[in-house]
Amino acid sequence: MTYSIVARDAATGQLGVAAQSCYFALGSVLPWARAGVGAVATQSMVDPGYGPSCLDLLADGVAAADALARVREADEGRDVRQVGLVSAAGEVASFTGSFCIDHVGHAAGDGYSAQANMMAGDGVCEAMATAFETTAGSLATRLLAALVAAESRGGDARGQMSAALIVVEGTRHEHPWQGVLTDVRVDHHQDPLGELARLVRVAEAYHLCDVAEEALVRGDATGALAGSEAGLALLPGEGNLLLSHIGALIGVGRIDEASAEVRALVASRPSWEGVLRALIDRGFVPMPEGLTLDILLAHPA
Repeated sequence: MTYSIVARDAATGQLGVAAQSCYFALGSVLPWARAGVGAVATQSMVDPGYGPSCLDLLADGVAAADALARVREADEGRDVRQVGLVSAAGEVASFTGSFCIDHVGHAAGDGYSAQANMMAGDGVCEAMATAFETTAGSLATRLLAALVAAESRGGDARGQMSAALIVVEGTRHEHPWQGVLTDVRVDHHQDPLGELARLVRVAEAYHLCDVAEEALVRGDATGALAGSEAGLALLPGEGNLLLSHIGALIGVGRIDEASAEVRALVASRPSWEGVLRALIDRGFVPMPEGLTLDILLAHPA
C-alpha cells in the first residue's frame, strides 16, 4: 500500500526519505531521519518503532544490516513489515516480510533503497531506482523524481492519498531534531505528489529566508540580499520572505526600494505595520540613523 525510498546523496552527505500511499497521514508514522545518522522508511503493517530504534543503533555505530536485523528479530509481527534504511556511510538495508501483499519488492543501489507493497503492478521499485540514479539536482529533487516514477508504473493499488519527504544534513548534531533541511508532508490530497513538490519548493524558499536572516545578524547585508532574492524567486510575494528582503535592502542602502516594499506589504495586510514597528523597536531590523518606519511608510515626494 506504500512506495518509498531512502537515500544518501554522495556529493553532500545529506540523507533523505520520501514516500506516497493511499493511507491517511503516512508522514506521521513512516519517514524517519536523523542528521549524520541515517534515514528509515517503515511501512506495510507499519510499526513506527522501527524508525527511532534503527536510528539509535546506527548512531551507536551498528552497521545498517545489523541494525535492521536486531530490530526485526525483536518484532513478533515482522512478517507483515517492510522496512528500508540507509546510514550516514551510505550503507543500505531492506526487508520485506513474507505476508506483505503483492505486488511487492525492494531494489537497492549505491546509497539508496526503494521498497513497495500492494502495488497495482510490477516494476515500481526498479522505476524508482532508475529515476533516482538518472535525475540531476538536489537530494529532495531526486527523491521526488523517484516517487513520480513509482506512480507512473501504477503506484498503490488503491490510489493516492498522502505523501511525505524529509532531508537532513550529513553532519551529526548534538540533538536529534537539529540539522533538518526539509520536512514536509501531505496528509490527505487528490494529488499528493503535486502538493508535495509545491511544499518542497516552499521549504527551500523558507530555508533561503533563514539564510538571509542569519546573514543579517552577522552584518552581511549583501549575503542577506542574495538569500532573500533567491527565496522570493521561488515564492514571490510571501510576506515573511519580504520582511527579510526589506531588512537586506535597508542594509545595502537601497532605501527607496525598501520603502516601496514596506508600503506594499502594509497595503496587503495593515497589521504588518504593527509587526514591523515592534521588530524595529527591538532592534531586529537594524535601521540607519535618522531612518524610521514612518519615513519608510511615507509616500515619496
